[in-house]
Amino acid sequence: MTGLPPRSGAEASAPARAGADPALPGDDPAARHRLPARVTNYWRLRAASWGVVAAGLTTWWAIGVDWFDPVVRWCIVGLAVLWFFVIGAAIGPPIRRRLFWYSISGDEIDLQHGWLVRTRTVIPMNRVQHLKSEQGLLARRFRLSDVHIHTAAGAVVIDGLDQDEAADLRTRISALAGLADDV
Repeated sequence: MTGLPPRSGAEASAPARAGADPALPGDDPAARHRLPARVTNYWRLRAASWGVVAAGLTTWWAIGVDWFDPVVRWCIVGLAVLWFFVIGAAIGPPIRRRLFWYSISGDEIDLQHGWLVRTRTVIPMNRVQHLKSEQGLLARRFRLSDVHIHTAAGAVVIDGLDQDEAADLRTRISALAGLADDV
């Protein structure tokens, strides 16, 4: 750092100027880590799986109730199918991957996610209480894993990391946060 006071307010969310030291690890685009390309297929298959379930349930609902006109019921089924298959499985995953990044420094974890609403989260290392990794059956097939970073305020999930990168990330954050490995 240059000895300047920490940035606050609107200045903190603005990207660092060229040549200036970045205030947050993610302000430097070269320090940002992206998810592997295969995560888009994983998210597509996961969304399509939920789409099959949603289409089945909404079809069952449309057949079984007579609250609305049949045209309205089948429009609801069509919208559910459209949401899960077109938005959730075809359009969303590549956009979601392109907009997600994370960066780690000795002092904090900085990540951005979301495509309809972008969220940037900064977690100070001294606030990390414990880490958890999770890998479901489908994620295991794609060699992907999720890392949950827990603080007193809640948890942040990095979804869709390469499983080897997730193990390295857990080890690195554990060392930087001073977490004991009691296992």
